[in-house]
Amino acid sequence: MTFANSAPGSLISDISGPVSAALEADLRSWVRRHGIVVWLDLDNHYTAFVNHLKVARDAGALPYEVHAFRGSHLALIIELDGVAGGTEKVPLVIHLPCFNEDSIQNTPLLELYEAGVRYRKSLDTLVTDAAAGQVRPDQITSFKAQPDMTLEGADAWLSALLNNAEGGMAAQLRAMQPTAVFDDLLKGGFLAGEIGQGRSVDAVWERLAASIGLPKSWRDAMLPPSQLRAEDVAFAAASWALCVEYVDDLKRAPSSAYLAACAELPRPVIESCKGIAGYLREQHPGFYQRTADETEALLSDEVDAARAEDLGRIDTFRFEEDRVLKAALEALSLGNWSLAFEWAAVRVDAKPGTASFWLRDDPNRQSAWQLVCDAARLGQAIVRAGNQLSVRLGGNGSLEAALDAYAEYGVAVDQAHRMLEQRRVTLLYPQVPEFEMLRACLDELRQVWRRWADAWACDFNALCKKHGFLPAASYQQRTLFDDVVRPLTQEPGTTAYFVVDALRFEMGEELYRQLQDTPATTVQLKPRLAELPTVTEVGMNLLAPVVQSGRLAPVMSTDACSVQGFKAGEFSVFDPETRRRAMHDRVGGGTCPWLTLEDVVSRDSNYLKRAIAQARLVVVHSREIDKAGENGIGPVVFDHLMQKLRAAWRLLRDAGVRRFVITSDHGFLLLNDKTASAQAHGRRIDPNQRHVISPIAADHAGEVRVALSDLGYEGATGHLMLAETTAVFDTGCRLTSFVHGGNSLQERVIPVLTVIHRAAAGGSTVQYGVKAEASEGVGGMHCLTGKVEIVAQQSLVFGTSDEVELALRVPDVDGVQVELCQTRGKARIVGGLVVATVGEPFELFFRLSGPADARALVELYHPSAVADVVPGIPDARFTVTATRSLLPVQQTIQGTSSAGSTAWLDQLPDSGTRQVFEHIAAYGTVTETEASAMLGGPRGLRRFAVRFEELAEKAPFGVRIDVVAGVKRYVREGTR
Repeated sequence: MTFANSAPGSLISDISGPVSAALEADLRSWVRRHGIVVWLDLDNHYTAFVNHLKVARDAGALPYEVHAFRGSHLALIIELDGVAGGTEKVPLVIHLPCFNEDSIQNTPLLELYEAGVRYRKSLDTLVTDAAAGQVRPDQITSFKAQPDMTLEGADAWLSALLNNAEGGMAAQLRAMQPTAVFDDLLKGGFLAGEIGQGRSVDAVWERLAASIGLPKSWRDAMLPPSQLRAEDVAFAAASWALCVEYVDDLKRAPSSAYLAACAELPRPVIESCKGIAGYLREQHPGFYQRTADETEALLSDEVDAARAEDLGRIDTFRFEEDRVLKAALEALSLGNWSLAFEWAAVRVDAKPGTASFWLRDDPNRQSAWQLVCDAARLGQAIVRAGNQLSVRLGGNGSLEAALDAYAEYGVAVDQAHRMLEQRRVTLLYPQVPEFEMLRACLDELRQVWRRWADAWACDFNALCKKHGFLPAASYQQRTLFDDVVRPLTQEPGTTAYFVVDALRFEMGEELYRQLQDTPATTVQLKPRLAELPTVTEVGMNLLAPVVQSGRLAPVMSTDACSVQGFKAGEFSVFDPETRRRAMHDRVGGGTCPWLTLEDVVSRDSNYLKRAIAQARLVVVHSREIDKAGENGIGPVVFDHLMQKLRAAWRLLRDAGVRRFVITSDHGFLLLNDKTASAQAHGRRIDPNQRHVISPIAADHAGEVRVALSDLGYEGATGHLMLAETTAVFDTGCRLTSFVHGGNSLQERVIPVLTVIHRAAAGGSTVQYGVKAEASEGVGGMHCLTGKVEIVAQQSLVFGTSDEVELALRVPDVDGVQVELCQTRGKARIVGGLVVATVGEPFELFFRLSGPADARALVELYHPSAVADVVPGIPDARFTVTATRSLLPVQQTIQGTSSAGSTAWLDQLPDSGTRQVFEHIAAYGTVTETEASAMLGGPRGLRRFAVRFEELAEKAPFGVRIDVVAGVKRYVREGTR
């Protein structure tokens, strides 16, 4: 080995050449991160450079030690004695020329090598990294092609090129970031002015060639034959940057000859192009869209050859997003859930600012991707759960094991299924791209879920036939009150007991996830099996303490075909009042308030404090889920009801309640499969939807049977017959999507959610306000812009919430349903809520539907009582689309007020305008002459005419202008 020696008196300037300086900066970064850096210099390119580093270190110009192997292992080891030892890592570079990972193994330096971090840098890579972005890529390639390249030669070469560009416009351009060049060109800055005057064009091209590798052939192909403008320069450069990003993201070599040179660029240049593409998407979206579309038109061969599997994560061009959407739908149709989810997740769950550019301004495409993502998530959940419960259980075939398996695996399937059905109602409209194919995929997913649910139901019913339909006592619904609720009521204070009709286990699991991170709180969720049959008359009455030594005394109907309630000592429990009485008798206390969910969420904490003052137990009863489901609107409103449960929990906690138990009487099946036929069972008048109680012990195909006495029902002699799948019995009535009463896991597994707060809730001194304004809708959806701001703060508060939950409702028209579709900006839709970032604007897209055409106000408000939020109401009214399916239950759910109010007139600016619109509302029309008299004359009429469209938006009906026989009239179009 031979090593160059540093000349006496070497100066620090020997490492200040542009390539050497880049190398030293890279070394310094490695030392800062790793401490000890062992530099393997196999080709001995850097010995002279390292000698200069040692001189610089001796002069105090470097923050790290420099040592080197110069022919003697022993000398280096002695030299490092006391430097590389000890427990702390000393900032240190050790240069080992002519060594690689293999040859170092057989030397005394191995221990030293293993103590540090290996560093390697080929001279070829170093020259590329140092020169990229400063000189043209072709100049770099030409220099590296020379034989016997050295570091000293590279310094001289790059210095000469840079020195030639010193001074004048070239120097100014080198000092500018590439993104700043685009800003100047697009905003009419200094460079734009120079180009407009025909000056400095060559300097700009040279700078763009260096920073993004823009070749002359590309710019000549992109430029118009007319006089060059600044925007033409920006377009040519931006189109190249987009192509480079596309090729770098591509998983194969490009097909288009235009793109062949993109892949050969130095990595720093590629990264610069990607940075410019991202910057233009964020800061110049209109220019980006035009550039991308025009560039795509030149790449027809690339577009034709593109397959979704070849495309990367960035949708540089419009065709990429479209091609991948079609492929994702194809994957869904083939049952390739993982691939469909992979494509959808990066477009749906992307972090703010990273979502596909082509989705940002197209809510309909966002809707399509959201549905694909939800559908794929359901398919994946089914795969994870397995098609057979019996296979999942293996040899452990007990009811308790089945219950635990469902809680661990099956719940994710049913939750994903419910979420998909909710999103389908909200998002699947004909305006969605690929509507027919998407709808077909979602229909097939319904069948896939149905087959899975049927298989698990059959296996579960087989277990029940073998081991009995009742689990161990700790899993029974009938023991819940005495096992869980009563012990909590014996502690000081009040316990809240939520008995929620049809809150199935997966909904309880969702609540659990939303509450589990509450500070100073213990949250537990455990499954139990609802009693059979899974109907309100059984389950809701058994949530009261009616069990005696594990047995029940049912109160049967006169025909002995249904259970009406249960005996509890001297009285029967069969309605809310008798349930309250049985609970009060068991726990004691001065009172036992029975409140509906609506009672709680419509009251403040002071009222609730008074209501529970003498109570050990307060019961909160809700039937909203069951009502909504039975009226055919369950998926539309499930999320709203979950919000109300959280709001009620929060309000009661603020009122002083520290212990909560949330449970249900039974679950439900969400079939949503109109192709399924009903299962016959004797006469159509015999069965209920999902069960039959008969005095005759008869077995039927496709059913299971259990004697009521085997369910612990004292004195009951009948038999309960149930479908062994998710089938619905033929009752002669129209099939509905929301059913219960059977022995499926979706119906029988109920949540027992306990929430115990170790400290009282702390009040917030921060008040927020919501600003909301109407904006232009798109794709059949309305739009409003919103922003949440802090409007009052009584004291200095640290840790205020960065996000606030919002919901949308109609305050002035009955029966109107709000469907949240998409958001844009710093907000997202989660569980039927808009989660908005405080201080950041956002757009919300939504639809309104109701029993009749109307125009309604909307209110953006905070539904969950977590914070003090002043709602926002836009001045404009929004069109309500009439549907036949919405029923009066909506009024209860949404809490809307009477439609007969004339409060909308108060939004109009003066009495004359109010008089005109009041006349139109009452009589349907007003002539221009009549309006002039109401408005105080021609001047008032002219002001009215100028503002007519703005004023008409505030009316709960449409108004048009007609001219008949030369007479101008303002005409009501109907209550829309």
